[in-house]
Amino acid sequence: MALLALAIGAGCLCGRAAPARAEELWTARDLLSQHFKSSERVGYVRVELSAEQRKHIEARIGRALPKASYTFFVATTHGRVDGYALFDEQVGQHEPISFATFFDVDGHVTRVEVVAYREPYGDGIRSPRFRKQFVGRSAHSQFQPGADIDAVSGATISSRSMCVGVERAAALLDETLLKQTPAVLAAR
Repeated sequence: MALLALAIGAGCLCGRAAPARAEELWTARDLLSQHFKSSERVGYVRVELSAEQRKHIEARIGRALPKASYTFFVATTHGRVDGYALFDEQVGQHEPISFATFFDVDGHVTRVEVVAYREPYGDGIRSPRFRKQFVGRSAHSQFQPGADIDAVSGATISSRSMCVGVERAAALLDETLLKQTPAVLAAR
């Protein structure tokens, strides 16, 4: 038993962290139904980016897009759009952070939630105080940690990752679905 404790202690002293396990905080279904509880319907639209759209968005946000397609959830009532949501991932220090960004019909962020967190530290980005900083921002806002968004002490990399992810979500929405008429989206 003492040998086992010594081996565990030696592993800690070597700086090796135990592999992180995802802490799932929300399921997509639960989060969508909770957020869009007054909407009649929540459907989805898969957005396949053209090479031109992809190039334009990447220039706009200053970094490469990790994928060529994204799935937006679109909440509707009586044929009008109530809001949008995008579930996505952004790499933290070592592991992906799964998150959801919610928008109103004009593309302003209404809510950001961490859906699954896998890092052994830096989970301060789950705090309401940090996440509320994104509310009201749009694709035309700045998302710079330390300047526009206060980074969480001890979670600088995770804070930066969330800024990158939410900025990407806002730009994707602005360049794709917001350029379509609401009637087209409500009919899907």
